[in-house]
Amino acid sequence: VCTTKINANIAMVLSFLYKCVRVFCEYFKELEEESIRDNFVIVYELLDELMDFGFPQSTDSNILQEYITQEAHKIEQVRPPQALTNQVSWRSDGVKYRKNEVFLDVIEAVNILVKI
Repeated sequence: VCTTKINANIAMVLSFLYKCVRVFCEYFKELEEESIRDNFVIVYELLDELMDFGFPQSTDSNILQEYITQEAHKIEQVRPPQALTNQVSWRSDGVKYRKNEVFLDVIEAVNILVKI
């Protein structure tokens, strides 16, 4: 989904979306909801490199693979000092959730003016 505040070339927008999907497929092998959820950090990094300030930049996957690698380093349980987190009396220590969730609301609207 793309939105613009100004009139934009629809061919450029669709081309950029197509190239984004192609880059994601090369990184994740299969572009599915699960792969995006599992690799959301890489998705954010890719989007940051694919466009700057809303303008498409580098969409070549070979160049992007030099900047963005898939190697992830799992941080062992590092806890910030209690003074920084402002200890809450009602929350017990060691609370863990089964899965992290991110909810996105996607609202689509397409307006196309074609002159024949």
